[in-house]
Amino acid sequence: MSRLTKATYVYWLLVMVNFISVMFDVSLYLLITSYISKKNLSLYLLQQLQVMPGNFRLLFWVVFVLFGCLVTVIYLRRTSTNKKTNKLLWLELLLIVLIFWLTKATYGGLVFLAFADIFFSTDDFHTISNKFYWLIFIIVASVCLLVSNSNFLATLISLPSLEIYISFLPSHVATLLSLMRLFLFIISIVIFTLALFTYVVYITNEKRNIEEELRMADHANVELQHYISVAEENAELRERKRISREIHDTLGHALTGISAGIDAVLVLIDMDKDSAKEQLRNLSEVVRQGIVDVRKSLNKMRPGALEKLSLYDSIVDMISRYDNIPTLTIDLDFQWQSVDLEKTTENVVFRIIEESITNSIRHGHAEKIWIRMTKDDKYYYIEIHDNGKGSPTIKPGFGLTQMQERLAIIGGTVTYQGDHGFTTKIKFIIKN
Repeated sequence: MSRLTKATYVYWLLVMVNFISVMFDVSLYLLITSYISKKNLSLYLLQQLQVMPGNFRLLFWVVFVLFGCLVTVIYLRRTSTNKKTNKLLWLELLLIVLIFWLTKATYGGLVFLAFADIFFSTDDFHTISNKFYWLIFIIVASVCLLVSNSNFLATLISLPSLEIYISFLPSHVATLLSLMRLFLFIISIVIFTLALFTYVVYITNEKRNIEEELRMADHANVELQHYISVAEENAELRERKRISREIHDTLGHALTGISAGIDAVLVLIDMDKDSAKEQLRNLSEVVRQGIVDVRKSLNKMRPGALEKLSLYDSIVDMISRYDNIPTLTIDLDFQWQSVDLEKTTENVVFRIIEESITNSIRHGHAEKIWIRMTKDDKYYYIEIHDNGKGSPTIKPGFGLTQMQERLAIIGGTVTYQGDHGFTTKIKFIIKN
């Protein structure tokens, strides 16, 4: 059985003991009043009372109904998951005070029920573990116990004391009833203390479990960051090797052929000009083929979306890949409708926006990203802003360095701002 289940059972046991105690006291009023009436002792009772007694039969049923309402409200509050629980708690406390007043403050154990309601409604681990919270709790509980004592209240206001009614009974009966009332009050204190202890143990265990889960999550996050770093390094290494092979297989062979052809032309130019011209024509064809091969290699590095879609549609397609993150919203303001960019420029723009979104999510933990693409007569502008945690000091890593290098290819510049989230501002010249 879990600690919370135990605490819940003990709490309901406290409610039951309070119900028995309250109805026991009200029943005593009702039964002793009948006994005094039969013994013709009413005049003596009125001489000892400072206030006229009420209709105890009506009081019995009113208290019974009110306690039933109290139990219903307690059940609704403990099973409810919405924000109405605070209102139900205040309704509980109001019903407890009303029952306490109607029963002429004869049973102070209702104070324990009220404090149990307040304490069990507190699930803030930090608040419960605060020593100052406990000091205030003990002081307030002590004051409430003092104020709820019927003898103390009788010095402030006139109350029909139950002890006066009991004193009219035979001494052995009066002693037994007083002991029974004291026993119920002590039982109420014991159950309240047990409920408090059980709930505190449950809260402490929950706090320990959450801290352990957070430590495990932090460890997993560190491992994941390490894995991402290794994966990025491996991907970079593979890309370098692939580019090296592409250069070796295309540009390397072409340059080797060109070099050999130039050497042959240098030999033939004085001996056979026609052969030298023919050799130059062959070299020209090799150069053209080399350019074609280099373009093919560059196109292989072009984002797949740009092969089939326009720049705008490619960016929209890229943003749609983040739709599975419910806490993330990306707004795109694209004002380049009439723009016709070179393939290299499109590649750079696409990769920069992709890198910026990745950084906002991975490092800034942003929930909102704004992308604004505008232009004037001289420059194209890209501004990417997020509401993440930002960075007061910006140290360019691999991603930001790659961004600067890509922009250098098209003659662009980039600036960063790390306050109020993270902002990346890019501009490059419009080429005629």
